[in-house]
Amino acid sequence: MLDFAAATKTQRAWFRELVERTHVEHELHFVDAPDAVCKCSFGIEAGACPAGTRWTTEEDFEAINAYFQSPSEEEKFNVVRHERD
Repeated sequence: MLDFAAATKTQRAWFRELVERTHVEHELHFVDAPDAVCKCSFGIEAGACPAGTRWTTEEDFEAINAYFQSPSEEEKFNVVRHERD
């Protein structure tokens, strides 16, 4: 198992090169969830972190999420999609 940054097509292209070069089996797990679910898991809406703890703010989330690109068929990954509501 290899966990790597894969939020953009550019990041995944690097990993695709490794897969092609080594001919290894692979799975790309994609958690498809609405922004509200993601924000909740970061504790943004709930403010679940102890006082004084630095957590991801809604502004941080929006800035980071603006770069996210869902995996597409043209990237030729074995995608395992996990849908969350």
